[in-house]
Amino acid sequence: MRIILITADDLEHKYVANKLAEEVLLDGIVIDHGRPVSIPANIRRLWRKYTVLQLASRIHMALMTRLWRDKTIGRLSMMRAYGPEHCQEFSRSDLLHHINGINTPEGFQTVSALEPDVLLIYGTVLVGSKVLSLARKIALNMHTGISPHYRGADCAFWPLYNEELNMVGATVHECTRNIDGGKIFGTVRAELHADDDVFSVFARSVMAGAQLYIDVVRQLIAGKLNGIDQDLSKGTEYRALMRNVRAERRVRKLIKEGIIRRYVESCRSDK
Repeated sequence: MRIILITADDLEHKYVANKLAEEVLLDGIVIDHGRPVSIPANIRRLWRKYTVLQLASRIHMALMTRLWRDKTIGRLSMMRAYGPEHCQEFSRSDLLHHINGINTPEGFQTVSALEPDVLLIYGTVLVGSKVLSLARKIALNMHTGISPHYRGADCAFWPLYNEELNMVGATVHECTRNIDGGKIFGTVRAELHADDDVFSVFARSVMAGAQLYIDVVRQLIAGKLNGIDQDLSKGTEYRALMRNVRAERRVRKLIKEGIIRRYVESCRSDK
């Protein structure tokens, strides 16, 4: 059974790829660096996609995250959670295939040449049906949220916002054209730490999801994989646009006031 992973190249993608490669016989890792888009083309895309107020919100958010030094602080926080040895480099450089856009002819040809029986997807743009059809058995996706309750973008963030910390986790499901749709083959709750911040909470969901991914692939190889249909009328599909400065400030305030610490302590007392 030929198993191919399609992912990207940030810390979380390297972590998941390395954990899978340790436990599962992968036949290739396709790294999508994204389709190159010129600045004028990107401006036109954003103008078509968002209203003026939505664009203003996105710009405000970008400016604030720069002011908060989120890129630097977030990277350090997630690296501490993952462990630097697990996320700084891809451990199996011999398996890597680099592309610029999974849904481009280059992406299709690269995946097709690897002759996958199974596609494992994590952290890419929405993979088109043409590429998904290359999986002779099944295409799976790991989503860092508890589906169907938390679907779409930033699903380790919104449980904090909603004060539902028990809903931080991950789902492995069949990858279809529906966002985070398809049969569910497993969900898992993340184990949070008292000193976690918004960045390491995301890392905890990735870590839990990576182990779940391994377990699901092992079930698939053993011929024991069973899934359940999702009821997409339940829960919420979150969009990236919804994570604005107001929402971000609320979550950071909750964390500063001890919401994660209290949750971790309550979990310990229940054991």
